[in-house]
Amino acid sequence: MKANTVITSVNKLWKHPLLFGIIGAFIGLVLRYAFTGSSIAFPFKNILHAHSHVMLLGFLFNALLALIWIKFTSGIDRISYKLYVALQLGMALMIVAFIMQGYALYSILFSTLHLWLSYILLIRLWKRLKGNKFLIQLVKVGIVFHFISSLGPYALGPLMVMDMKESPWYQQAIFFYLHFQFLGLFFTWMLAVLLQKTTVILTKKQVVGICISLVLLYAHSLDYSFDHWLIQLFGGFGSIFLFLILLKFKDGFLKLERRFKMIYYIILIVAIINILGSIPVVAKLVVNNHFMLIAWLHFLFLGMYVPFIWAFLKQKISITIWLLYGFTVILSEAVLVFPNELSQWFSISIMWLLFIIYLSMFLIITTVHSSYLFSRINTK
Repeated sequence: MKANTVITSVNKLWKHPLLFGIIGAFIGLVLRYAFTGSSIAFPFKNILHAHSHVMLLGFLFNALLALIWIKFTSGIDRISYKLYVALQLGMALMIVAFIMQGYALYSILFSTLHLWLSYILLIRLWKRLKGNKFLIQLVKVGIVFHFISSLGPYALGPLMVMDMKESPWYQQAIFFYLHFQFLGLFFTWMLAVLLQKTTVILTKKQVVGICISLVLLYAHSLDYSFDHWLIQLFGGFGSIFLFLILLKFKDGFLKLERRFKMIYYIILIVAIINILGSIPVVAKLVVNNHFMLIAWLHFLFLGMYVPFIWAFLKQKISITIWLLYGFTVILSEAVLVFPNELSQWFSISIMWLLFIIYLSMFLIITTVHSSYLFSRINTK
């Protein structure tokens, strides 16, 4: 191994995403409290920007990036680790800027700095990937998706200058970024890490098929701005194609531990929901109901990616915590999809019910993350 390369301890890579996960969950809880009718005044949109960015980039992106460095390289070199730390500093400054001023000069500056640092770090990662060539190809597809996704944020400035902030293209620029992060970069990296644990022999055709299907799935985002039968056709084809590819991995996942099998089943559920989202009636229901959109994004984040990340923590999470977390996620999804029915059943306003549910979720996330962080500190 080269002299300038060190195997950085897992704790050094993990501590940042887990800490940001706690911060992001707390900010989300504050947002949920605002809907209960609280008289406490604060800049809601600013806090919303901070919440979305810290959970997306501070927690999820960081955690998956750490996993890829750990699973697909010989270790993170000194320069890359310094860039990783700089990325965390950019993230911290971004949170403060968004809370203080919203989407303005300093938040744009720090988010752009974070993006450019991520470019350099991912290029360095690309050059250091090792292992099965087709799994590496899948990881590289994710890196390409990250670069593609950034076209969305770059388009926001010109659209604002052209006075098109209220146009459907402004919203699509945001959806473009979110899609190629959530169902581009994150999904391919998650799949690569999971498949590494199986006996599945990934082929080049499957890598290409996954790539094409994820690109076609962007059609579902177009539903929010446009109404055309080709959108459902492309979205339907992409979602069915992805489901069929994932189904071929079944035998390999059935041999894994229960936690990894459960994550695989959740991934299949996500694929099935995508198929349902290609049906015009279902698509219009989601487009016209903001709660449905939140339910979908939270299911991806809380229902799929968080359990995936926790499954790879070098710490045993009790079955009680897993069950409590699973119940909380399912209940939150049910309330978002059937708000009126469950509000009457619990005899409480829907906003207070959601606050209580997310308070429970915050406590669970904090328990898991802090117990890992403190256990590593005590074992140094």
